[in-house]
Amino acid sequence: MTPPRRPIRARPRASSPPGPPRPQAAHKTLSSEREIGAYMHRTRMSILAALGAGPATVSQIAARVGVHPANLTRHVRILEDADLIVLVEKRDTGRNLEKYYQAAAHSFDVAPDANALTAPHKIALAMARSELSAALARLPDTSPGTVQVFSIGARLGRKRTRDFVRALAALAAEFEAASEEEGATFRMTLAMFPGEDSTLQNDARVVLAPKADK
Repeated sequence: MTPPRRPIRARPRASSPPGPPRPQAAHKTLSSEREIGAYMHRTRMSILAALGAGPATVSQIAARVGVHPANLTRHVRILEDADLIVLVEKRDTGRNLEKYYQAAAHSFDVAPDANALTAPHKIALAMARSELSAALARLPDTSPGTVQVFSIGARLGRKRTRDFVRALAALAAEFEAASEEEGATFRMTLAMFPGEDSTLQNDARVVLAPKADK
């Protein structure tokens, strides 16, 4: 009597690294509202930075950034819709379909076309809000050291307005130029925008200095 044959089970396909990356632009200047709106968000900038290491899936990007993949799905879709990242490969592992994304360029900068943007000032303020929201999500409940926040209102004439705009730009340049290899990493968000008379008295100052070494 011939013994019954054992059923042959298909082996799951092993996931292999993606093929060589497609040619990338060295640099891309973002000028449209769709591009700038997609780019000007801290999480999406982190995704683009993570893709600097090469094409990756959402799960791989999440591992590089240090967040759960579910938190990146919407941001990846926004970047893809704005052509800042491209889908370069799909791989069937037998269990799921892995999608590999690549940044559209090695680096980006923003040069808005004022005639093409409906609300460029809101995009700039949304970027500042994104920076602060990312800090709130990232920093621990215990004091992380130096944190300084000033929210102040003032009435300024045209000349003084221009003076303070130049002063803020100079401070930003000085802060960037002061970066040291062995120093601690800090972010500084500067914003100056039109206010309302009713908010002039709503000033706020918070200064937290690092604890002195014992």
